Amino acid sequence: MKLHISLFQLPDGMYVATCAEIPMCQVLRKNKGHAMQDVKKLVRRFLEERTAENRPFVPELHEFEVEDVSSV
Repeated sequence: MKLHISLFQLPDGMYVATCAEIPMCQVLRKNKGHAMQDVKKLVRRFLEERTAENRPFVPELHEFEVEDVSSV
């Protein structure tokens, strides 16, 4: 299964990593590598819990385009 992780840096230097397909899957870390590592752990834990509960996880992801907002 392929899932998507988004990673960005906040103005204060902290990194936020999220998994789009999994609700509430977000970590905040000082280090980019730690953010990626910890969000992957969170995803694995979520999937393990769903498997243990015999609740299959079938993500639904939608894409959309946003107009250029830099000229606003």
